[in-house]
Amino acid sequence: MPRDPRGRTGKAPRRTRTAPSGAPSSEVVEVRTDDGWSLRADVDEPAGEPAGVAVLAHAMMARRSEFDRPEGAGVRRRLVARGWRVVSFDFRGHGDSGPRASEGGRYTYDDLVTRDLPAIHAFARSRDRKKRRVILVGHSLGGHVGLAAQGTGRVAFDAIVAVAANLWMPQFERSGPRRALRRLLLSAIDATARRVGRFPARALRMGSDDEARAYFEDLGRFARTGRWSSADGAVDYLASLARVTVPVLQLVSDGDRMACRPEGGALFLQRCGGPQQLLRVTRADDGGPAPGHMGLVTSGRIGRAWDGVEAWMRDPTLALGAF
Repeated sequence: MPRDPRGRTGKAPRRTRTAPSGAPSSEVVEVRTDDGWSLRADVDEPAGEPAGVAVLAHAMMARRSEFDRPEGAGVRRRLVARGWRVVSFDFRGHGDSGPRASEGGRYTYDDLVTRDLPAIHAFARSRDRKKRRVILVGHSLGGHVGLAAQGTGRVAFDAIVAVAANLWMPQFERSGPRRALRRLLLSAIDATARRVGRFPARALRMGSDDEARAYFEDLGRFARTGRWSSADGAVDYLASLARVTVPVLQLVSDGDRMACRPEGGALFLQRCGGPQQLLRVTRADDGGPAPGHMGLVTSGRIGRAWDGVEAWMRDPTLALGAF
């Protein structure tokens, strides 16, 4: 199968929007991985010259549409409106990058680190002849996959925004009861995945996309052993974080009480070897409670925090504090 990281126009129903030169535009493309998987991506061009390129990587049990909200309130449209070229994509087995897990698609955590994100990174670089800065905005799974790929030299982003990126490992959770609860939850997920052949997130109303059994087996291994590594043990992703020397911003929320508590997100961030900053959301823009794990990108209630993120993307030396 072709191995062209530059991508090609998708064959599925297109959402391409043509526009005069200098006006915003959008197209759907396919990006091939080195093992022949076809990843679907949206490329959005801003009006005028882009400030840079933002690659949006979604969470597990989700797809690229998590960055789209009604009336332009989503992260994708916010960044385009602020002048960024945006590349949002579906990891293999998710969204339009089929076959999905519910259709028999099989993939592992390593596939996302070593194949999917490198292909998207190469595509994003190839589309920009002026060599603008390329920044990853990775939510949860997209964030820690991005840091693993960066630390192991699979990608070379100029900066990384990690949105509630953390792993359920003992190093990043100081509470014994919470560690026990997480192990219990992962055991239940693993048992379900073994019985069904995948984790049926959609049927259980836990997300838009099911996950492959092998993927959750990897997550369970990380939690049981405290080792975040490739399946064969040859690559230590955790140790590689020390080689992430580009600026990293971790966005966390006080309303995220299980997936990525602010304290755990901070401990995870501290493993990176370069400039780091933690941006903690303590409340919504209207003074209401801070959003939960998915709400960090889907609620539309923390526009001030995302304004800060976008400002940091332009200048990673900017100190943000908390919102």
